[in-house]
Amino acid sequence: MSGLSFHNVAKRFGSVSVIENLNLDIHDHELMVLVGPSGCGKSTALRMIAGLEDVSDGTISIGGRVVNDLAPKDRDIAMVFQSYALYPHMTVRENLEFGLRMRKVPADERARRVASAAEILGMSQLLERKPKDLSGGQRQRVAVGRAIVRQPAVFLFDEPLSNLDAKLRVQTRAEITKLQATLGTTSVYVTHDQVEAMTMGHRITVMRDGKIQQVGTPREVYEKPANAFVAQFIGTPPMNLIPATVIGDSLQTSSFALPLSTKVRGRGVEGQRVIVGIRPEHLHQDSSDRAPIRAAVDVVEPIGHETIVYASTGAERLVAIFDPGATPRAGETIAMSVDAEALHLFDAETQESLR
Repeated sequence: MSGLSFHNVAKRFGSVSVIENLNLDIHDHELMVLVGPSGCGKSTALRMIAGLEDVSDGTISIGGRVVNDLAPKDRDIAMVFQSYALYPHMTVRENLEFGLRMRKVPADERARRVASAAEILGMSQLLERKPKDLSGGQRQRVAVGRAIVRQPAVFLFDEPLSNLDAKLRVQTRAEITKLQATLGTTSVYVTHDQVEAMTMGHRITVMRDGKIQQVGTPREVYEKPANAFVAQFIGTPPMNLIPATVIGDSLQTSSFALPLSTKVRGRGVEGQRVIVGIRPEHLHQDSSDRAPIRAAVDVVEPIGHETIVYASTGAERLVAIFDPGATPRAGETIAMSVDAEALHLFDAETQESLR
């Protein structure tokens, strides 16, 4: 078993608290993604798992064993960094073997592990090349291969795709996802990119200011965000968040009124201030007289399979996703509606979900 647990973990640098009361269980064989904006504590959490940062309070366990006081080399982990950190004077084979040599692994076992990792990653033909002869994607695969040959209990990935261009990033994240499914090794993946989080993680942990905001499958977090921060952080383009007031069975914003969903009727008190959340794909053009929203189109971004439209109505700014066959022009006024059951509702004070 190689599950991983944080129990009441804190990290402080002097009087500055980076993480407080972190509690999280990562299952055996799971790929858990820690995602959040810069400074949220996700990389610090990863570095505490690796033993590169001390734990101020609480405990971290790997496979049921508390590792707080263990040296990094004794934690049975392997880490892939944002920088490839390859030895430029060594061949790919020598880079892959280096850690095994330091651990005095026998030569025949080293050769077997290197050959296996190279085959898994499709780079058997690259073993005699040096890093300067490799592309960025190939270098990152060597860095991943160096972790694979360790055969650790836990893989740690610290924003490993940040140095790749967009096309290579998509390709490499698919390779890492396939690799983790093949090996079944418990993995913790840190990123600020919510697209990576949504496409790679079995579950994702959304963090902010050193605290967990929500843990769940990508679909759970997207469809049922725990608070307004998660709602806007997860999703591209982000969710529209609009201040409103509950009046009868409707939500009155500064510019328009929307019907109150049956899912939340009775939870909002008359006159209560709330935040209405609308996913861009849930806004639809509506030519009927009953369309509640009329907005001026500011910017249109056609991206092939869909069109992103930025519009304004009074003080509100909205972003919508339309079919490319029904694309308005900048400067036009369009009417839009939204299914009440697709609305998200958050308390204006606590910003917690009311659903």
